[in-house]
Amino acid sequence: MTVLTGTDELLLHDAPRLFGIVADPEDDGHPAVVAWGHELPGHAVTTWYLADGRTEIAVFTSAEEALEAAEVLYPARLLWACK
Repeated sequence: MTVLTGTDELLLHDAPRLFGIVADPEDDGHPAVVAWGHELPGHAVTTWYLADGRTEIAVFTSAEEALEAAEVLYPARLLWACK
């Protein structure tokens, strides 16, 4: 078992938080992760699946702002990988 030092705990406080944006873009009862990313203090880097199968990277001020962008297209929810 690893014991965290005080410095480790400070670094973990600002460590990236991983998230996914889940939606059912086809409205067929099969929700999926349509975007994922990591949030740091002040911004969130997000990778999106595009309709043509490609991916795109976007930067937002937060994961919640990325969710708001997704909700322009379809109902979506934010799923945190860890807290």
